[in-house]
Amino acid sequence: YGVSPFEYALGESGGSLQLAIVNAQVKWPAGHKPSYPDALHQFVSWMLQPQAAMRPRIDDIIIHVDKLIAKFSQ
Repeated sequence: YGVSPFEYALGESGGSLQLAIVNAQVKWPAGHKPSYPDALHQFVSWMLQPQAAMRPRIDDIIIHVDKLIAKFSQ
């Protein structure tokens, strides 16, 4: 989309980029062309959990990326 999901959230609400990151305030532009699949949005949000213990490990991310590639390259 050309900006991070945190910057987009700030553009609409103002505030601090650091607070947006710490609070995991993620927002995606509506009606943007090209539109990315919801599965990709969910994947990015999954990796950006505010609590470190809740974030996926790299092994889990690799598995998920492989599944996304298989799903969207058909």
